[in-house]
Amino acid sequence: MKMDLKLKPLALAFICVVVIGFGDTAQQNSNNFLSSYDVQECVCQKMGWEPKCSKQPIKACPGKVIAFHAVLSNHLRNVPTSTIIKFDRVDLNDGNGYDPNTGKFTAPVDGVYYFLWTFSINKGTIAYLCGTVDGTCRSHVATYDLASKAEQISGHLVTRMKKGNRFWIQTFWKTVQFLHNNYSFLSGYKVSGC
Repeated sequence: MKMDLKLKPLALAFICVVVIGFGDTAQQNSNNFLSSYDVQECVCQKMGWEPKCSKQPIKACPGKVIAFHAVLSNHLRNVPTSTIIKFDRVDLNDGNGYDPNTGKFTAPVDGVYYFLWTFSINKGTIAYLCGTVDGTCRSHVATYDLASKAEQISGHLVTRMKKGNRFWIQTFWKTVQFLHNNYSFLSGYKVSGC
């Protein structure tokens, strides 16, 4: 079915009006939403409702930040099972939760914490490592009979901790043959929130 040449401009004009009209409606809906949100926020404030987040700094840490990053400064060879890995070069330790002498992070306050660890290993290395909270292995990472020259393996854990709970990385199951310095590290931080 062919459209009459006289109807084509009329159909095109109709389509443009519809598209522009929907565009204006979307913009109005967006503006209405923002205005409505502002009104609701003002009503909540007038009722005395405020978010439960503390506006006071955490006493144990400057500026409420709890975060650390530590690196292995020397190669480790033939590390026996149940050995805590001590990341001795501390690049960041806001909140003073990480102790390079023990390799353990102690939670200065209650909250949800995120930990990430990465290890660099050589070809043929066997490595079984776990993220441990107060003596319980909570997250396992492993490599066995690596075929490439070198590789990095990583693990992570998100966990709720109480003040005084401890987190560390330790070996398990078999002796870890080799961990490369400078490319092996442990990081962690308290997830912000109420």
